[in-house]
Amino acid sequence: MKLDTRLETAASFVREGAVFADIGTDHAYLPIALLLRGQIRCAIAADIASGPLQTAREHIASCERDGVSLSDRIRLMQTDGLIGLDTAEPAVTDIAVCGMGGELIAEIVAQASFVRNREIRLILQPMTMQAHLRRSLAEMGFFVETERLCKTANDKIYSVICCHYAPENVHTPTETEEILGRELLRDAQDFVLRSEYLQQKKQSYLRIIEGKRSAGHSCDVEKRILAEIESHLSKDGMPL
Repeated sequence: MKLDTRLETAASFVREGAVFADIGTDHAYLPIALLLRGQIRCAIAADIASGPLQTAREHIASCERDGVSLSDRIRLMQTDGLIGLDTAEPAVTDIAVCGMGGELIAEIVAQASFVRNREIRLILQPMTMQAHLRRSLAEMGFFVETERLCKTANDKIYSVICCHYAPENVHTPTETEEILGRELLRDAQDFVLRSEYLQQKKQSYLRIIEGKRSAGHSCDVEKRILAEIESHLSKDGMPL
């Protein structure tokens, strides 16, 4: 089963033999693919609405193969965020929350005290407000193991964050690190994609600065961030 680049990147962070939970599962693409690959033991496919769960149920049935009974290994669960997953048996080890806004993902994590467990891995893919999510994770004591970029078919670039609870190891991100992603700046797996990502951020801040100037507002913060973006581009040997 072929996943899009966002979900494939998320799948790459799921550990072998994991008890996996997919929050906001929609079609249950992730748990189905991971089970068919033999990467996980079993899964919970959770969503807040009944409609997506019915779609997931139909998709699970259509993807079953000889010798692989997916419906026996994927539990469908209607719930808000992570509510109720703390009592799941066997206990969940790896949790993906993909395709939501960063603020909502941060809220979901904050409301689930059981994920403050060093053995639980969180795989988070925010569509918006990435800076808010990075800041919130640090404040809650979650250590970002790594962060990886992915590019969709319509040329959108997103990041996938892999983290776990380890407050003693948490780095408090600077304002620029919140916006750009500290791990992305330190260790980009795809140099060309990182440069494209930084160029997109640069163009975004140029537009913000122009808008603020036109409105007569101060744009000192944005200028500082723009300068740091250009510094990273220069270090990468990319044209400014």
